[in-house]
Amino acid sequence: MKRLFAPAISLVAAAALVGLGFGAATVGATTTSEYASYTAGATTGSVSFVGNFPSATFTSQRTVAGPFSSAVLSATTPFGAVFGASSGYTYIQPSSPPNSGPSAIVFTFASVTPATGFGFTLGDIDAESVTISATTSGGVPVTAAELGYQSSFNYAGGADVPTWNAGTSTLVGNAADTSGASGWFSPTVPLETLTFASTTLIGAPSYQVWMAALITVPDSTTTSTSTSTTTPSTTTTIASTEPVAPAFTG
Repeated sequence: MKRLFAPAISLVAAAALVGLGFGAATVGATTTSEYASYTAGATTGSVSFVGNFPSATFTSQRTVAGPFSSAVLSATTPFGAVFGASSGYTYIQPSSPPNSGPSAIVFTFASVTPATGFGFTLGDIDAESVTISATTSGGVPVTAAELGYQSSFNYAGGADVPTWNAGTSTLVGNAADTSGASGWFSPTVPLETLTFASTTLIGAPSYQVWMAALITVPDSTTTSTSTSTTTPSTTTTIASTEPVAPAFTG
């Protein structure tokens, strides 16, 4: 999914040497919001974005269903307010184990993610708890604070919301069979891997995973040089295609 935001930055640079002039035109940038799309087999799958945000693969100890699009994070939810509504875009649904003990799904990114601008929501966290862990560059473990918990909410408008336990990095459901109980996160460091380990509280639950990213794509830059008043000036257009995630303040 792409959602356009207002231009973010501009840059004017000029330099002068003896007999040589150099100028750069204003650089603009457009920020887009992109929801991930997924493929899912029984216990493996992939995550991809329309833009240049790193793709990922995942492996799970339990069945992963989907992708689905029936549940929606509207623009009025905290996640939707940042990344836009998820209507028409997909999520996956890992199942929790029917017995005691956790079951993990591990996402491995093709390259490290930007340090900001990435977010994920875990939805329908009611009859399970999900412990979240991650690694950053070089395989260093990410702290609970760096996971970037933002808030809990209910996308279905209900009163049930999960509780974030920062001490154990766990999003804890209320052991009830409800709909829409969710929590969302925006990590503050680059990620190499991201792991969700779910534990059943009652029944045989499953939960939902949405991922999205904010990506800033710079516009092209035009520079001009001239060597003398009698030499025609030359113009060079440099198109930058490398996306840069904007700072996210939560």
